This record gives sequence, structure tokens and C-alpha cells, in this order.
Amino acid sequence: DLQKKDGMTLIMVEQNAKKGLAFADIGYVLVSGQTAIAGTGDELLENPDVGRLFLGG
Repeated sequence: DLQKKDGMTLIMVEQNAKKGLAFADIGYVLVSGQTAIAGTGDELLENPDVGRLFLGG
């Protein structure tokens, strides 16, 4: 784990939200460049608003 071992942070921009959030410790959903929703990757994957608006569900 780069963050714990080396103190490194990785920023990922991914068009496939499900794939990106599966890797994320923390995720942000941006709308028009502004943070609309933030949380852990798991929280965002389980959030019904995120699912309905951005994950096709």
C-alpha cells in the first residue's frame, strides 16, 4: 500500500466509475467541476444517488 508504506497518494480519473470506486479509499463525484458527493469507494458504490445518476442503476 503506497500510502501507508511510502506516504504516497495516487489520483485516478476513470470513466468507468464502478471500476474506479472499487480501488478508491476516498472518492469524489464531480458535477460541472464541483464536488457533489464524497465518501469512501464502498460508500459511493452503495449510495443510491450515485448509482442512479452515475452508475446506470
